[in-house]
Amino acid sequence: MTSVSSAGPDLLRCMSAIDELAIAVNQQRDLPRLLEQIARTACDLLGYESAAVLLVDDDRAALRIEGSWGLSEGYVRLVNEESPLLLVPEGTFAGSPSRRSFVDGVPVIVEDIAHDPSYGPWAKAAQEHGHHSMAAVPLRNQGETVGTMNVYGSDPRRLGPGGLELLQVLASHAGIALETSAQLERDRRRVRELSALNELLRQHAAIHDRFIGVARRGGGISDIAAALAETADRAVAVQDVSGQTLAAVPRAGVSVRPPDWLSWPRQEGGVSLLDLLAQASPVLRSDAFPGLLAGPVRLGEETLGVLWLAGDAEDDDVRLRAIEQATVVLGLEMLRRRAVVDAQWQLRGDLVSELASGPLADPEAVLARGDRLGSDLRLPQRVLAVRHEEAGEAVTTQLLRLTQSLVLSRPRPKPLLALRDGAIVIVAPAADPEGAEELARRIRTVGIQTLEGGVRVAVSETCAGPDRLPGAFRQVTGLLRLLPYATGEDVLTVASAGVIGMLLADVDPQRMGVLAARWIGPLREYDQRRGTDLVSTLRTYLAHDLNTNATAEALFVHPNTVGLRVKRIESLLGVSLTSVGDLTTLRTALAIDDITRT
Repeated sequence: MTSVSSAGPDLLRCMSAIDELAIAVNQQRDLPRLLEQIARTACDLLGYESAAVLLVDDDRAALRIEGSWGLSEGYVRLVNEESPLLLVPEGTFAGSPSRRSFVDGVPVIVEDIAHDPSYGPWAKAAQEHGHHSMAAVPLRNQGETVGTMNVYGSDPRRLGPGGLELLQVLASHAGIALETSAQLERDRRRVRELSALNELLRQHAAIHDRFIGVARRGGGISDIAAALAETADRAVAVQDVSGQTLAAVPRAGVSVRPPDWLSWPRQEGGVSLLDLLAQASPVLRSDAFPGLLAGPVRLGEETLGVLWLAGDAEDDDVRLRAIEQATVVLGLEMLRRRAVVDAQWQLRGDLVSELASGPLADPEAVLARGDRLGSDLRLPQRVLAVRHEEAGEAVTTQLLRLTQSLVLSRPRPKPLLALRDGAIVIVAPAADPEGAEELARRIRTVGIQTLEGGVRVAVSETCAGPDRLPGAFRQVTGLLRLLPYATGEDVLTVASAGVIGMLLADVDPQRMGVLAARWIGPLREYDQRRGTDLVSTLRTYLAHDLNTNATAEALFVHPNTVGLRVKRIESLLGVSLTSVGDLTTLRTALAIDDITRT
C-alpha cells in the first residue's frame, strides 16, 4: 500500500530549520558540510530516511553525490563510481529520475521503485540498499541547472504538494550554498593571488635594490653579472655587440661559453643573433645555441650587448624579473663605460688628426701625449681605415661604436682611433706583423654581421716612426676611395691593390703631381675655361673599355657627344686613344691624379 506524504511539518519547525540553514550558509561553512546539513534537514522535515544533493561534474557528463544524509557508503560508491548517472548514457536507457529532473528541469516523483520502469538498472541496487520510493527536484545556481536534490524512502510513498514545495525550497538553499561557496573560493583565490603578487613585488623590489646597489658602488659589469649568477643560480656571461666578453661568472662548476655568433654565415634569409634577440622577453632559447639562454642588453631601441645564461629552460617569474633588471643595469653601466670611452676617444682623435696632418712641430710632445693615452708611438705602427659603403651618419656612428669596442679593449700599448672624413682611422702597433690585419678582419667580420655588409677595411704598410704616418693615412684613404667596392672583398692592402697600391706606397705627392699635371692638367684647365667635362669623360671612357655607347649611358649624353669629346681630348693632349702606349700613360696619369688629390 502506497502512503501519501502530503502534509508538511508545522510552520514553526519549518521556519526554524530554514533559519538554521541560512545561518550555516552565512557562516561560510565548507560546502560538503553545508550539503550534508541540507540533506539532513530534508529528512527531518519530510520524514524520509535518506537524502542527497547531486551535482553535475565539470564536463557536464554525469551527476555525482556531493552531500548526503542516511545513504550508505556502498550506495554513494555505486552512483559515483560503479554505475554513474550519465547525462548522455551509453546504450539505450536514458530515463533515470535524476537525469530527467536535471535535463527537463522538472520535479520527478517515484512512488514505488519496484514498479517504476524509469528507474531502470538502478532499481535492484536501490532496493538492496533499502530505497523503495524517491523524489528529485532540479537544483539551480544563477539560472543554470547544476544538479538535483533527492530524497529516498524506505517504503513506497508519494510526496505531496506541500512536501514537494518544501523540497524545492531546500534545493534553493543548496543553490545558494553553492554560489556562496563559489564566491568564498573566488575570494580565497583572490587573496592568495594578491598575497603571491605582494610577495612577488617584494622580491622584485629586493632584486632591483640589489642590482642598483651594485651599480652605485661602482662594481661594474663583473659585479652585476656575479649578482645575477647568484640570484638566477646560473652561470652568466656578458658580451658587447662586437662579441667581446666583458664578464664571465661560473656557477656550481659550470661556465658559459658563448658561441662565435659573429662568424655565423649570413645566408639569404638568414637571421643574425641580434635580429633573433629582438624576440626575447627577456631571454630565449634557440637551436643555434643549445644549452644556453640569450637575451639582449638594450636601452631604448639600441642593443648594447648580449647576456648569456647556462641552461636552456626558462626560469620562474622571479628569476626572469632578475634577468630583466640585470639587463637594464648592465645597459646603464655599458652606457657609462661608453661615456668614458667617448672622452678618451676625443683625446685620441685630436692626436690622430695631428699625426695625419703632416710634419710634427714638437715630436717629443706628441710622443708624451701618446704615452698618457696608453699608446707608444715610438714603436712601428700601421694605419687602418674603416668605412661603410652607405656612409650615412647613423651607420657610421654604429660602426664607430663597434670599432671602439674592438680597438680599445686591446692590451697596452693601446691603438689610437679617430673619425676623419667619414672613415674611422686607427693607428695600431705593428709589433706583430699579422696583428693589424687580424684586427682589420675582425672589425670587418663584426661590421658585416651587425650592419649587413658594405663594411670595408684598409691597412697601410708599416711605418717606422711618426713622421711616416701621413703617408700611411694617404694609403688607406686612397685604397678606400680608389678601389671600387666588391661584395666579399678581403681587407684592402697596398700589396693587393695592384698598380694603385704600388703608386700609393711609393708616390711622392709633389714629384708625381708634375706627371699628373702634364697629362690631366690641360683637360682640367679646358673644363674650367669652357664649362665642359673632359676629365670625367676620359675616366668613364677608360672605365668602360672604350665603349662609346656604354660611356654615353653612364654620362647620360648622346653617343655622338662622347665621340666629339674623345676627339677633343686627343687633340688637347696630342695622343691617340687607340694607342696602347697612350692608353697606359693616361690610365696611370688618372691614378696618380686621384692619389695626389686624396
